Amino acid sequence: MPPLHCACMNEATEPAELFSAVTKLLEHGADPQVKDTDGDTALQAVLSLATQDEEPDQEALQAHFAVVRALINCPKQELGNSELQALCSWLRNHVPQGGQNQVLAELERRVGREATAGAWASEMFLKYLEQSAYEAKRGLQASVVQQYLAAGATPSISQNGASALLLMVLNPYSSYEEMITICRMVLEKDPRVVCQRDGFKLTPLDWASDYENIAVQHGVKPNPASLLALLPALIELAPDMADDSGARCLKVSATGITGEARPEVPLRFLEGDRVRCRVEAPGGKTAWEEGVIVALWYREPCWPRSFPGAPYQVKLDIGQLVYALSDHDVMVQREAKAEKASSAGAPKATRGRFCKQQKEDGSWELLDTKSGKARACSPPDSDED
Repeated sequence: MPPLHCACMNEATEPAELFSAVTKLLEHGADPQVKDTDGDTALQAVLSLATQDEEPDQEALQAHFAVVRALINCPKQELGNSELQALCSWLRNHVPQGGQNQVLAELERRVGREATAGAWASEMFLKYLEQSAYEAKRGLQASVVQQYLAAGATPSISQNGASALLLMVLNPYSSYEEMITICRMVLEKDPRVVCQRDGFKLTPLDWASDYENIAVQHGVKPNPASLLALLPALIELAPDMADDSGARCLKVSATGITGEARPEVPLRFLEGDRVRCRVEAPGGKTAWEEGVIVALWYREPCWPRSFPGAPYQVKLDIGQLVYALSDHDVMVQREAKAEKASSAGAPKATRGRFCKQQKEDGSWELLDTKSGKARACSPPDSDED
C-alpha cells in the first residue's frame, strides 16, 4: 500500500495531527492520484472506508474528515464529477452540517461555486426523492423538482445504482398530473437518463411498467402515474432513445377494458388495420412484431380518468395481446406489406370486425380483427363469399 494511503487510513491518530501529516506528505511529493492494489486513490479509499459503516464512531469520523480536507486542498488532487459526487454523498450521510459547510467552502475554492453548487444540489435532490418515497410516503411535487433542477441538480445522479429518475419512478404516491410535468422537466434537462440502467440492468421505464409490484412493496394501491407520464413524454421528447430506454408496447392485463371512452383524438389507424409493434425482446432490447388492431382506447381500472387511454390494443401474430400508449411510429407502424399493397393501388380493406386484405402472393383473405384469424376469400369486387 502506498505511504499516502497508509497515513490516510489511520483512524487512531488525533485529527489535527493526521491533517498535518497528510498535508506534509502531499507537500513533499506524495501523489494523490496514485492507486492502491484495489485501484483506488487515497481519496477514494478513505471515502470507501468512511461509508462502509452507516454509523461510524466519532473518532473514525473525525479522522476521515481531517484526511478528506487535507486531500481536497492539495492542488494535485483531481476533483472531477465522480469525486464531487462521492464527496457530497459522504457529506450528506456522515458529516454534521457545520462540517458540511466547511468542506463545501473548500470545494468552492478548488472547483468553483457553480460546480460545487450543482453537485450539492444533486445530492440534496436524492435526499428529497428518498425521503418522499420511503419516509414521508408522499408524492413528488413538480415545483420542488423544478427548484432542484434550477439549482443545478442532474437527473442522472445515482445512489447505490439508482438514478434520480428511477427514484421518482419508484415512488408510488405521486399523482399523474404532477408526474406529467416532472417527466417533461427531467427529459428536457437530461434525456439520456431514460437509458440509465440500475444494478438489475433495468431502465426507469422497465420499473415504471411494473407499477403493480412496486405498489405491493409499499403496501398501497397500484399507481400507474410514472408509466403513463414517462412513456408518452419520452416518445415526444426523445424518440431516438426508445430502444435503449426499453420503450415498447406492453402486455394487456386481464382486467383491461376497451371502448369505454373514445376521446376526440384523431388516430392514424383503425380496428382491423395490420401494423407492427415495438415489443420486449431478450437482453433488455426491443423488436418489431406484426399484428392486427383489435380495439381502440384500451385502459386499466387503476388508470386515472384524466388519462385518455392507450390508443391501440393489438393482437400480435405470435398470439400476444399488447397495447400501445402512444400513437407514434416509434411504437406502432403500418405493416410493411400492407403499406406496399396500398401504394400499389390495391383496394382498401373493409372496416369492422371482418375485413378483406391482400396477401403478398396476390390472393385475398378475410381477417377476423377480434381473434386475428384469417381464411382465404375472394377479392373485394367479387360476388362470391
